[in-house]
Formats: sequence, C-alpha cells, structure tokens
Amino acid sequence: MSFYKEIEKSLDILKKGKNLLYPTDTVWGIGCDAFNIKAIKKIYKIKNRNFSKSMILLVESMDRLYELVGKIPSFIKEIIIDNIQKNNKPITVIYKNRKRISSHFFSKKETLAIRLTKDPFCTCLIQKLDRPIISTSANLSGHSTPKSFLEISPSILRKIDYAVNFRREEKAIYNSSTIIKIILNKVEILRT
Repeated sequence: MSFYKEIEKSLDILKKGKNLLYPTDTVWGIGCDAFNIKAIKKIYKIKNRNFSKSMILLVESMDRLYELVGKIPSFIKEIIIDNIQKNNKPITVIYKNRKRISSHFFSKKETLAIRLTKDPFCTCLIQKLDRPIISTSANLSGHSTPKSFLEISPSILRKIDYAVNFRREEKAIYNSSTIIKIILNKVEILRT
C-alpha cells in the first residue's frame, strides 16, 4: 500500500478510537489518539503494562508542543531544533503538565513526556489527525524492544487493531530516544 493510503487508513483507525501499530523515528510503536482514554487503556492491556508507567506523546510541530505545555525555555527549544536540523537521535523531553492532559495516564508526577517527531509518516499522520498521538514501543512490558516489524511478538500483533503496511522490512536505527527532563530551567539526562 502507498504512503498516503496508509496515512488515510491509519487516520480512520485513530478517529474510530482504535489503536495502531506504526513505524516511528525510533522503533515500531503502538499508538492512539492521545485524548482517547478508552484507546489508551487498551494499549496498557495489550502491553500488559502497569498503569503507573507513563507513555509519551508524539507531536509534529513546535506549535503543537506549545499547545500542550505552553512556553518552554529557549535553551530547550534550541536543543530540539538543533537535534532536528542535525538529524541526531530523537529526543523526548519531560515537561510540567500545565494543562493536566489525561495526567492519570502519563505520569503521577504531573509531567508529560513529549517527542517532536521528524519521521515523515508520524508527522503526516499527526497533522491530518490534528492531535498528538501516544507512542510506546511494540513489546510486552518487561520484554526486549523489537528492532523491526518482524521481531514484534505475535501476542502484540493479535491484539492491535491495525498494523501499518509500510516500512516493515526496515530495522530501527535507534532503539529508543534520548530522554531529558527540565528541572528548574536545568536539563537532567534520564536516558541517552
């Protein structure tokens, strides 16, 4: 199936409140509309993941990031933009959840983990959905993260609503994103 047909099919799945197995700028992810609590709960069940463990949001633009967290420190903006321009390893930033977005499902510490994706598929999908999407690796909780579609557990494949038929033959360049947290206008690196 072509890129745009997969975008349209995936968009339809997300709008119906279902979950999606899709390629990201790191590994294959399981995702849904970030504002659909029922779909988020289903992802936790698919992964057999404890509800106390948070998931991240993917956004496609700085404007969407600002909608979610408000103003961000200029040095963080510079880190994100520099990372995108240099095509470095993706960065997930943990922000204070000022707008209380489904905070029960993201973190008990009132924070949101958000990655500005550079992946063309994710970027296009989020633009068309006009909402951020959840992203969590396509593995059972506690198991190793698959580096390609072919390594995804049959248990995951049986439970998801739709698996994108695009880039299935590729291996992930990055197994995860770098995670940084803003604490009193200082950066703490949580994962490299």
